[in-house]
Order: sequence, then C-alpha cells, then structure tokens
Amino acid sequence: MRNTGPRALLDAADERPRYVRFGRLTDRGFVEFSFGVGSPDLMTELVLPEADYLEFCRINRVVHLTPSEAAALDREQAKWRFGQPGITE
Repeated sequence: MRNTGPRALLDAADERPRYVRFGRLTDRGFVEFSFGVGSPDLMTELVLPEADYLEFCRINRVVHLTPSEAAALDREQAKWRFGQPGITE
C-alpha cells in the first residue's frame, strides 16, 4: 500500500471540533502530539514528520490548545484521577 500522506480522519460533514495538543519536535524532525475529536478530554497520541503534521492540522481544521488550556486540562484530569487537583500519587 502506498503512503499518500495525511488525510482527513472524519467525513467532511462531521462538524465536531478536532483538537491538537503539541507535545514536542524531536531531533529527527518528528512532531509528537495528541489529537481529539469533539472534546480535548479524550485524546490519542500520534507522531508524524513535521511537514505531515502541518498538513494533518490543515486538512482536519484543528483547534490548537494553548499552553494554559493544556495546563487547565491537566489539572481537571488530575482531579478526576486522584481526587483533587495537583495530587499525583
């Protein structure tokens, strides 16, 4: 099977927002990021070459989480995971 590059993951009629949380750019040119549909509460981790990541974001019309939005999401998830925000063990 030939790799044709990034493509839309959802039907064009699906208007749910798509979220991206940038992780990091590796020294080999790969972008580590998280992607979620409908809500940033549940995301999957993905890795793509930088050019493909940019195309993936464009095609899927993603909303990029800001660092403050990502931090707020982490606090909220810690509350559910550990009973209160900031508790990690």
